[in-house]
Amino acid sequence: MTTTLRKALCVIGSVLFLASCSSRPDGMYVILFSDMQEDVQEHIKEAAEQKAGKVDIFPVIPEKLLTEITAHEGDVFIVPEDMFQAYDDPDNFQPLDGLPPDKTSSYTTVDQKTGEKTVYAVQIEKGEKQLNGYSFRLNRNMAAFIPVYAKKTEEALQLITQLTEAR
Repeated sequence: MTTTLRKALCVIGSVLFLASCSSRPDGMYVILFSDMQEDVQEHIKEAAEQKAGKVDIFPVIPEKLLTEITAHEGDVFIVPEDMFQAYDDPDNFQPLDGLPPDKTSSYTTVDQKTGEKTVYAVQIEKGEKQLNGYSFRLNRNMAAFIPVYAKKTEEALQLITQLTEAR
């Protein structure tokens, strides 16, 4: 084989390999930023994976949040509320129209023309929570949001609703 043909086959093979290694899961992709104990994180990850295709838990590092959003990763993010407030920009999030009306949030925008309020993120209050049969305790308030590029909006809304329910 000639050198050119070998190089062409290597390039084609590399492209096919990289295409098959896509980081995008088939199901919903949940990204959680947490400073909880590792064993609690693993239980939450197992419980969330019952509904989601993939769950990643990262340490609370604001730059990592920005990196994940810039890379268009994740269908739903759950982050400490103080971390979210530093990034809070309603134009980057999908409206959470599917949430039950009794869910309130300080993360709303008001349409100047119609006066209609739109919720774009919700607070998950600290305290006892339950997710797919697993109980755990949040020691700080968290915020949950769906980025504008997310594809699994309905599933993400279901997860957010489950986490915001009072226990």
